Amino acid sequence: MGKDQELLEAARTGNVALVEKLLAGRKGGLLGSGSGPIPLSNLLSIWRGPNINCTDSSGYTALHHAALNGHKDVVIKLLQFEASTNVADNKGYFPIHLAAWKGDVEIVKILIHHGPSHSRVNEQNNENETALHCAAQYGHSEVAAILLEELTDPTIRNNKLETPLDLAALYGRLQVVKMIINAYPNLMSCNTRKHTPLHLAARNGHKAVVQVLLEAGMDVSCHGPFSCLVPEVPC
Repeated sequence: MGKDQELLEAARTGNVALVEKLLAGRKGGLLGSGSGPIPLSNLLSIWRGPNINCTDSSGYTALHHAALNGHKDVVIKLLQFEASTNVADNKGYFPIHLAAWKGDVEIVKILIHHGPSHSRVNEQNNENETALHCAAQYGHSEVAAILLEELTDPTIRNNKLETPLDLAALYGRLQVVKMIINAYPNLMSCNTRKHTPLHLAARNGHKAVVQVLLEAGMDVSCHGPFSCLVPEVPC
């Protein structure tokens, strides 16, 4: 197993000691030894050391693996060694997407605020989804709150023209729905012919979400393919 593969596996399994060991020679080699020439042994360390942003067959970096598996200490260690937060995998997912999908508040915060390159919260994957889409779909309200505080744009639509609010409504994520409409009431406007959050919530029988949207002022006259399912909307 090469050094790159060792690093990826150590990050995936949360072996922070091995991550540090693999990267320590790389860091030492890069620093050199004062103002004199870099010793041959250090040059070999650079050559033999892993590429901190190396990827596997899925395009995952060590940071992807650590973020996905909840290894906070490994995430911190990788960032200390200047791992990039802005490398996408084969599907366009950045580490922050994976942390948001898992609902890991601490790792989301670390990716945003620490390291040489901070996560750009509006980065989109190949489906044009942001980390907020991931958090909203799975009902991770604490992560959604952090992303909204960091000025994630909740109006961004994915390839199905769904906003994070649409996904939260579709999957019945009541707390996320409340959070988004309180922060961005303009999302209640009827600005697409395809659907509204109200249609999506009604389609899947999420009565509590329907009620919240109606109480917040969602216009029931906004017709869409599921408008017949919404109370007071004639077919």
